[in-house]
Formats: sequence, structure tokens, C-alpha cells
Amino acid sequence: MTEEIHHFTKQTDTMKNTITRLGCGLDISKDKFDVCFGVMLSDASFVIKGSRSFANKKAGINEFLVWLGKNHAKHNPTGELPFQVVMETTGVYHEHVCLSLYEASWPVCVEVSSRVKRYLQSIGQYSKTDKLDAKGICRLACERKVTLWRPFSPKTMAIRTAIRHRKSLIDNKNRLGNQLHALSHSANKDSNMAASIKRLVKAMDKEIAKIEEHIHELYEADPVLKERLDAIVKSVKGLGLVTALTVVAETNGFDLFQNAKQLVSYAGLDIIENASGNSTRPTKISKRGNARIRNALYMCALTMGKYKDAPFAGFFSRIRAKNPKIYKIANVAVQRKLLVLIYTLFKNNTSFDPAYNKQNIQISSSELNSELREIAAA
Repeated sequence: MTEEIHHFTKQTDTMKNTITRLGCGLDISKDKFDVCFGVMLSDASFVIKGSRSFANKKAGINEFLVWLGKNHAKHNPTGELPFQVVMETTGVYHEHVCLSLYEASWPVCVEVSSRVKRYLQSIGQYSKTDKLDAKGICRLACERKVTLWRPFSPKTMAIRTAIRHRKSLIDNKNRLGNQLHALSHSANKDSNMAASIKRLVKAMDKEIAKIEEHIHELYEADPVLKERLDAIVKSVKGLGLVTALTVVAETNGFDLFQNAKQLVSYAGLDIIENASGNSTRPTKISKRGNARIRNALYMCALTMGKYKDAPFAGFFSRIRAKNPKIYKIANVAVQRKLLVLIYTLFKNNTSFDPAYNKQNIQISSSELNSELREIAAA
């Protein structure tokens, strides 16, 4: 009897020590990045197998790749067990490490910082250090399957960078304009300061014109993208080239999206419901996605609302009439539909047919009420 108990205990211990999944978590800063390599056992326990810090430069990244290969080969010699490397977005500091992992054929995933933070809080980790964050991200890599990352194409990345720079210049110009407006209405008017601001605004206008010219050059240099977007921009009244380019560039040509629902969520235009028991609060959009897409679509939706023959013009008017006090409800509704329209036309490589729109995309009263229940002010 004692032998049987001893044999059962030994067998149970062996089962507990069986590795089922592996993961590697990275916490990246400007000068260095902390790494944690861990495994998930068959009893659902998480065990750290190694941790180190590396310099965030070419030599350090190469050293990390060698270290990662050794640990992976040691704990997963057959390569059959699930494995992924997870890091959180850090502006631009993670890009070199991420690209190096991808080029070395490692399954690399980039997770949004807010989701990582909520996950760490869910496991009771409230203290924050680089090593602790790497450990928590490693556990996330072992427990959850995260979407694999793929790099942007060089042409799309160049267009995205140029468009973002243009937006930054416009924002700076607007700030200067607000300063000039405040100065002109101030009790202490300073002509020298006003002249300085005007010179800066003029310089901004020149830089904006230059970057817009550069954007068009990049666009013309990509015949495949030009063919697809030209058909969309020319057929959808109220949709500008910069808006369409922003959507395509920020999504890498919709490369990672399998359906329109994923795209809407990525843009932060997905609906959040808040109901419990007899308490039901108004729905709203999540705003947890790409704000640059929403900004571009917002201005486009404003323009499309002015044209009677633009797509969704009737839809905009009906929602606006039902919600005269909350203008943004109609605007957000058009943003969502416009985003899906661009996605559909781009994927199918076709232009917009207004006649088809009138015959097949007329929205019934019940559909309109359903849309209104979903959409709330941004």
C-alpha cells in the first residue's frame, strides 16, 4: 500500500512538471530592455526559467536573440509546444527589437499598453519596475494567445510617417493661430510678438505644402496603391485622398484584418454596452483604437454631411433629425459606415456605385433605430 501511494505521488509530481506552453516577455525602454523567459506547467502554474537585461542597440539585440534561442532549445527541444514573444507598445523604442525578432522567424506579438496594464492588475501586480513588468508580460505570453505582429511594408510606412508629420505640422499651426487670436484680444497687445507668430505660421504653411507634395510623390510611386485608391476617391463624393491614405496607411493596407468588425474595433469605433440588472446606461464608442483614423474620418463625415448626393447623406440627415441636441451621434455613425465602405472597396479593388447604393443600401426605419441604439456621442 505504501509503495502504491509513493508511486501515485511520484506520477502526480511528474505530471505537474510537464511543460504545456512557453513564453517570453519584454519590457523595453530607450537604452535597454528587460527579458523574462517562462513556462506554463500542466497544473496551470507559471515558472520563470530565465531573465536578463540587454542594451537596446544592435549588439544587445543580437545577444538577446542568441540567449532566446538557447532557452527555447533547452525547454522546447522538439519545437512542438506553443511559444510566443510578447512586448507592449512603447512609441518607437520597441521597433528595432520587434523587427529583429520577426526577421529571425520568432513569433512576436505587440500588445497595447493599456491591455498589458489591466492584465497585470488582474494577477495582482500593482508594483511597477522593468523586471516585474517583463515577468508579468511573460506570464501573459504563456497564458494567452496574442495576435502575431507583421511589419508594415516600406512604402506604406513611408506614407504613414509623412501623413503623421503633416498632421503634427497642422496641429502646431493651429496652436500658433490660437496664440495669435488670444494676443489680438489681449489688453496688452505686443506687435513684435504678433509679427513673430505670423512668421511662424507662414513657415508652417510652407512646410505643410512641402510635406503634402512629398505625400503625393510617394503615392504616385506606388502604382498598385494608386490604382486602388484613385477608384475609391473619385467615386465617393466627399472623401479626400489624404483621408483615404490615412486609413490605408494606419492599417497597413488592411493587412491584418479578416473582417470589417475587427477594423471598426481597431479604429475605436466599436460599441461599449453598460447594463446590469435593471440599470441600463447609454452606449458609447470605445475610443480604444487608432485615434488618427477617427480624426481623419471625423472631418470627412462633416464634409459628406453637406452633400445631398454623398454616400450616407440621407442616413446622416435622419439620425441628425432624431438627435438634434447631440450632433456627434450622426457623425460617428457616418464614420463607421465610411470606414467599412473604404475597407470593402479596397479589398474588392472596385469603385463605389451610387446606383447600387440607392437600390441596396437604403436603411429602413427598424435598421435606423437599431443603429441609433448602438451609437452614442464620442
